[in-house]
Amino acid sequence: MKEFNKKIQEKFSEMCKTGSLFRVELTGRQVWDLYLGAFEDGDDPIFIDPESSTHNCNHCKNFIRRYGNIVSVDSDFNIVSIFGVEVEGIYNPVAKALNKAITGSQISEVFFETFDELNSLPYEKCTKNSSKFQLGIQKNTKRYTQEEADMYPNRVEPNEIREFNHLNLSIDSYFIDKSGRSVESIMADYRSAKEVFQKSMEEIPLGTLELVRDLIIQGSLLNGETHKHKIEKFIPFKKAYDDLPAKSRNSWCWKTSFGLSIAKFKNELIGVLCSELAMGEEINKACRSWNKRVDPANYMKAVAPITKAQIEMAKKFVEENDYVESFNRRTATIDDIKVTEIKHINVGEGKIKAVSIFDNVKAGKKHQHKRNEFDKVEEVSIDKFMEEILPGCTDVEAFLENRHSNNMVTLTTAETEESKRIFKWDNNYSWTFNGNLAGKSEIKEAVKSQGGGVDGILRFSIMWAEDDIDNSDLDAHCLEPNRNEIYYGNKKSWTTMGVLDIDITQPQSHKRGGRKVVENITYPVMNKMLDGTYKFFVRQYAGRNSKGFKAEIEFDGQTYSYEYDRKVTGNVHVAEVTLKRGNFSIEHKLPETGYSSKEIYGLESGSFHKVNLVCLSPNHWDGNKEGNKHYFFMLNKCKAESKLRSFHNENLKPELAEHRKVLEVLGSTNMIETEGEQLSGLGFNSTVRDELVVKLGGNFKRTVKVKF
Repeated sequence: MKEFNKKIQEKFSEMCKTGSLFRVELTGRQVWDLYLGAFEDGDDPIFIDPESSTHNCNHCKNFIRRYGNIVSVDSDFNIVSIFGVEVEGIYNPVAKALNKAITGSQISEVFFETFDELNSLPYEKCTKNSSKFQLGIQKNTKRYTQEEADMYPNRVEPNEIREFNHLNLSIDSYFIDKSGRSVESIMADYRSAKEVFQKSMEEIPLGTLELVRDLIIQGSLLNGETHKHKIEKFIPFKKAYDDLPAKSRNSWCWKTSFGLSIAKFKNELIGVLCSELAMGEEINKACRSWNKRVDPANYMKAVAPITKAQIEMAKKFVEENDYVESFNRRTATIDDIKVTEIKHINVGEGKIKAVSIFDNVKAGKKHQHKRNEFDKVEEVSIDKFMEEILPGCTDVEAFLENRHSNNMVTLTTAETEESKRIFKWDNNYSWTFNGNLAGKSEIKEAVKSQGGGVDGILRFSIMWAEDDIDNSDLDAHCLEPNRNEIYYGNKKSWTTMGVLDIDITQPQSHKRGGRKVVENITYPVMNKMLDGTYKFFVRQYAGRNSKGFKAEIEFDGQTYSYEYDRKVTGNVHVAEVTLKRGNFSIEHKLPETGYSSKEIYGLESGSFHKVNLVCLSPNHWDGNKEGNKHYFFMLNKCKAESKLRSFHNENLKPELAEHRKVLEVLGSTNMIETEGEQLSGLGFNSTVRDELVVKLGGNFKRTVKVKF
């Protein structure tokens, strides 16, 4: 029995390394019956009780019924059983019979145990900090009484003590859920994901997925770019599924869907469109349905699938009406902006005042500011700023924040100045918003370089041991709303999907590879998270010359930074993040040291930047009042680094609307290069609430917060 159990444990340890375990349809009761029936004659003799055999043991029976049908899936998507072992003696035919029956069955569920369930069973007692957990009972001893000796003469002696070994397994804590949820509810989540995933594989053809990807590229699906990554990630799965033999598909779906963020692709918005097209929905109708679902107010902006004839008609119209040169566009520069065009800013009361241009202002020394430094500065409306404050300023600096990424704007114009106007207003200038970002956080980059998650909904990272003395073992912890705790002993929550994906115990050894010492907890998706408070803290596990740590919390595009510059003892609470109906808020437990900067259009956030030009959007130049007014603060050395859209359909003249479909594709494909000079900066829509902190020079130097 000991040798048989050793072989099973070795096989089980290999199975656990795959990261996912399952159960087959063959029930534990059926496996037990097969187990007893597989012994050859004479290999399972009567034990003491004539009604029972040597191997008919209650402890082994409970073990096999509960764990006998556990399997994993190998790299070829074959089912692997714990009984797939080579063993000599009486257990050889048993192992072969059980392995054949189990691997010939189909997977029906995922497998894992819950901490609460394990503690209710008569196994070895465990704590949530345990790294290994025992399934089953290893051995027990029994002292026989005089009464038992009399009942079974010549089989046992009074006071005789015997030791019995039983089937059992040791399992990693990764497979033990500590969230408090029931096994049934957790299995239901995985079962649902697998079923939806397999339906997607069966019901949505590869050609449909590729068609939808092309529709996104063409611009026929409003906001389609935000869903493109899902299609591109899903297509390889579909190709793999189609290439599989039928017998492997069920196992492949279980293994592939396990923890897969897009397993329920079919139920997502983009998946619904794919399903509609797969069922024969006419393509134009399906696209219109999509666009209305995504944005009922703006669905007409999207490009309908276009034909060759439509392209030829649009080309003919553009050529016959002298619009060819008008659609060749570039970024505008400050030299393009004539005084007569940009000085007309409506500052109220019928007065016109010149815009302020500050080409020769010397910016002060760069300084990273904390967000809360400006909580008590004077607040003014944009109208008051433009009318009463800006005209008296000699220089202006704007404070660039991480949240301003979507406010970045670039002015564009026609390559040929005299070309025919294409917009609803009387000039050939337009603008394009963009939000390209590149992270600048040292901690975030260190986490990313070591395989940690940095693209989730919520991230908590710590970094320490930056000298050659500190070798302390610090641990990142998160206490979740349901009291589940994520840390080194419980690295993943199957409820919220939060995970500790980097765990370091020997900092100085870790640094020899040129790596920084970090730990990271990340939450990849919002829909799995629970409403409530997530408490982030650092715990000292071993204090080997502890010098402190740095920490970051990131959500909603904002990064909050902290520094603890003394010896760590016990728990150090960093911050508490509360999630309520999809919105995050934060309560700092350590003083915030500022936030990590990001490079936005070539400028670092968290700093003031010189403003070269303040103006309105071109649709409000020269007395035009076409559409929403925007306020532009063009920043020194600010540059869009990726290609820009040359025009937007909603701004075109009505006579061009007939060719909207073709022009939408033209606008998204005939992009403007951004290598040369340009006017880029911050843009604010007059109809959208926002704010900007500006530092002003002139007759009266001050800092104000402009409210839009």
